Amino acid sequence: RGSVSFLPRRYKGEGILPASPHHVWECIKPVAGGLRTKWDQNVKDFEVIEAISDTVSVCRTTTPSACMRIISPREFVDVVVVKQYEDGTMQSAAINVEHPLCPPQPNLVRGFNYPCGCFCIPVPGEPDRTELVTFFQTDLGGYLPQTVVDSFFPSSISGFYSNLTKAVKALKA
Repeated sequence: RGSVSFLPRRYKGEGILPASPHHVWECIKPVAGGLRTKWDQNVKDFEVIEAISDTVSVCRTTTPSACMRIISPREFVDVVVVKQYEDGTMQSAAINVEHPLCPPQPNLVRGFNYPCGCFCIPVPGEPDRTELVTFFQTDLGGYLPQTVVDSFFPSSISGFYSNLTKAVKALKA
């Protein structure tokens, strides 16, 4: 007997943002009460379920409905690691985890994140510019046709960069 395993498509975004790595990080860092829920149309709520250390935590992200409500609200529970490198690069990486303090909610579809994350990379010689690289491997869960998922992610990533650019400009002002 054989088995079939499903790996979601991989999506990557890259862009140069008109702000320092510090300002970009302030907008995207994975913290409860952070700015992400204010500007990211795909993040309704973000909470820390358990802080394991200063750099590792178990987090729950909820999303609103999307694609004219074809995609219903979702929740994702991940272990998230943040790291700052000597060159000033800041990284957030996450992967799905089960946690006893975060059972599935009846009104949300539980999604599943394979390894994903982002890198805020200083642009050498340009302190007010940041290269941002994001990558996603997400199983949205539920019963969505692949065509819906395929149409959602590219526009979602494009919107992410556009809205983040507006957020960092507002933060700098």
